[in-house]
Amino acid sequence: MRIGIMGVHYGHIGGMFRSALNAENGEIVGIVEADNALYAKYTADRAIPRYPTLEDMLEKSRPELVLEGVTHPEKVDVVEACAAAGAHVLLDKPLCRTLEDWERIRTAVDTHNIHLSMFFTSRSYPTFIALREAVLGGDLGEIVSLISTHPHKLGDAAPAWYFDPNAYTGAFHDLACHGLDQVRWLTGAECVGVHALGTCKKHTDPPRNLQTDHIQASFQLSTGACALLTADWLTPRDSPAFGDTRFILMGTKGSAHLRAYAGDHLLIVTDKKGAREADLPPGRNPVFVRNLIDALSRGEENFISTADVLAVAKACLMAEESARRGGEFLNIG
Repeated sequence: MRIGIMGVHYGHIGGMFRSALNAENGEIVGIVEADNALYAKYTADRAIPRYPTLEDMLEKSRPELVLEGVTHPEKVDVVEACAAAGAHVLLDKPLCRTLEDWERIRTAVDTHNIHLSMFFTSRSYPTFIALREAVLGGDLGEIVSLISTHPHKLGDAAPAWYFDPNAYTGAFHDLACHGLDQVRWLTGAECVGVHALGTCKKHTDPPRNLQTDHIQASFQLSTGACALLTADWLTPRDSPAFGDTRFILMGTKGSAHLRAYAGDHLLIVTDKKGAREADLPPGRNPVFVRNLIDALSRGEENFISTADVLAVAKACLMAEESARRGGEFLNIG
């Protein structure tokens, strides 16, 4: 499958690019990146045609799949252009900044019948794979309560647009979208309502001040379960890891306590087997693009589907809106 790269200046695009290189069923046929140094970095040991705009690449290289690494405000235009050209899109998180942009993306996908997927890296991370296996195996029974934390540190290299509320999606959508994807993946449930609260206590000095640097959101799920997620930019500067994610699941037959990224660990406690530390499988991010191409070649959705991408984004956008409204409970349609 012919693969185009739209931007290499933001987010997880490095991992997405490496996964594309590992995909023996794919070929990178073009790249759009205005920064000469970044273009040189990504093409130092391989020849990839460079194009000035996405439209040029879509017309001349005709990619069937486009990977994007652009800023939050640029994403909706990228999806619309790719959809019009019939190219599927692998997105970095988050999807978009507003519900209006969300609707534009949904309309483009439906009109042109393309697939979206998103590089939700946690689904391919060893601790979360092991947790999923425990849930599917029935070890925990019916999932009743989920708590997911997403602390991050905001380094000096954070770009100026992070501090522009008209450009940045917000901490919750940016950081906790991984956790919300996990909630849906582990429970099979949809988010039907949310109330959220946010504050800013650390990053308060202009020009690097945020609207919120900590948000907590409580979601009502379609199964009757409850999920509490946090997102923050409060991790200390000298922390050896970008964040220290925790995930606690409580079920009718057991519980799971997960730690990831600052030490990987999964403790399972069940009525039948007592407490045990779960064995962790290998990660799957290196084969993400290969598996995506296989699914698209069969005319199928990826295991992170278009519906997943849209549902997670809408729930995150509603959480951000609830926080702006001071914690008002909002239904998620």
